[in-house]
Amino acid sequence: MDKYKEIIPEFKKFQKKIKTEQPHDIRINNLKASKETVKKSLNKEEIKFEERRWNEKFLKLNSNPSKTIAHWLGEFYIQESSSGIPPLALKPKPQDHILDMCAAPGSKTTQISAMLKNRGNIIANDINSNRIRALLSNLYRLGCLNTQVTKKDARNFSEDHKFDKILLDAPCSGEGNVRNQKDLLNGAEQHEIEKISNLQEKLLEKAFKLCKEGGTIIYSTCTFSPKENELIVSKFLEKGKLEKPKFKFDHCPGITEWKNETLDEELKKCVRVYPHQLDSGGIFVAKFKK
Repeated sequence: MDKYKEIIPEFKKFQKKIKTEQPHDIRINNLKASKETVKKSLNKEEIKFEERRWNEKFLKLNSNPSKTIAHWLGEFYIQESSSGIPPLALKPKPQDHILDMCAAPGSKTTQISAMLKNRGNIIANDINSNRIRALLSNLYRLGCLNTQVTKKDARNFSEDHKFDKILLDAPCSGEGNVRNQKDLLNGAEQHEIEKISNLQEKLLEKAFKLCKEGGTIIYSTCTFSPKENELIVSKFLEKGKLEKPKFKFDHCPGITEWKNETLDEELKKCVRVYPHQLDSGGIFVAKFKK
């Protein structure tokens, strides 16, 4: 990851953290259980935990809880903390018509559904049949009743209907998952970044076409590459106004310089979260108002 040395603060801490095992995080599913119910279940299983101070719905565990009854009953969802950030930036409301463009396996979709307490309307889309099976399974297990699933290439999504809010958690090179994928310790291959960035741009272009005037678009990735993050966002600054999400945890603004190129100052309104800041994965978030 040395190629990002100039943009990642406290780089030595970052290097040390990405070589450590990532914690097991869960999100309490308020559609089926309270925090106290989940805590009692974990205590019964002798699984130690601590609360994530930045979000009362998340707990950090010392072991994998995937085989517990509470997990299979849908009382919580195994989800790393960084993955829970984009839905918070989206701020869904009960009256919203929402599109999750690349939804499977459903971490963020089910989180949005829970935030809405099964009100509102969510369209959860994905292109991959196997991933859609996982999405459907998770929606059923967690009791999400306000969500419809579609199988499409999001670039070809019909523009007949417009959405109030759109989440584009875009396919990416996944460098933010480095703690679980040690082959990424030196970063993703440049040819992979180039290939995926072309797809990301087309998906974001479609998101703007599908969003109502005055609506909100969240663009997020789990990678560090400016080519997939700020350089994508910068191409759409005339289509929407960037807003800076407010979060109660350490994070960094978007970068405005990369490889001797100066970028728009507006990109500081983007959010970068690194593993050593949240003891989780890495994530990038940009919030547009169309």
